Amino acid sequence: MSELEARFDALVAGVVVPALKPLGYRKRKLSWSRETPEAVHGITLQRSQGNAPDHLRFYVEVSAYVPDFVRTVGATVPDRLEKATPQYSRRFESVIDWPGQWVDLESWTDEDLHPAFGEALLQLDGHLAAIDTAPALAEALRSGGPLNLDLFAWWCATGNTENQAAQLAAAQAEFGQEDRWPRLVAQFERTAGRFGVVLPSG
Repeated sequence: MSELEARFDALVAGVVVPALKPLGYRKRKLSWSRETPEAVHGITLQRSQGNAPDHLRFYVEVSAYVPDFVRTVGATVPDRLEKATPQYSRRFESVIDWPGQWVDLESWTDEDLHPAFGEALLQLDGHLAAIDTAPALAEALRSGGPLNLDLFAWWCATGNTENQAAQLAAAQAEFGQEDRWPRLVAQFERTAGRFGVVLPSG
């Protein structure tokens, strides 16, 4: 085992597990998940495929799944929530103030990384803990761009015509000049039709 691999294992055992286990997360390989009746939250460390003995990079992803959101839009909640595909997934640098898109382990000393990463994990948990209801998930999904049809289905299912129109307008502003726009509009129309919503023409 290389020195970097040993340092990575020490980071997991000495920082990640002690930070997340008391918060209710359960470990499976390099993924930690917390399941409650309201939501499933996940934090995953993803190792880069380009790692070498002198280079070890990993990414961090957070995710959330809210069963009530699924039921509201007319989809099926699996019997075992651990099998559910999260509706919300983001890299950690987009939701907390972390200096970069990843962690290059060789660029850090353990003395600097361990406390900083421990604090980052607590911030990530705080971010996820706030996504514990269907409306909260809908708000979080706004950050993913206007083509999220699950979010559009939520606005239709809940009768939120203002946000339906706003999302459709944002999608048209960003993608309306592309050749695929008619296909995108058709997807919005099909989604709206599931809830008896007729989109304005033009």
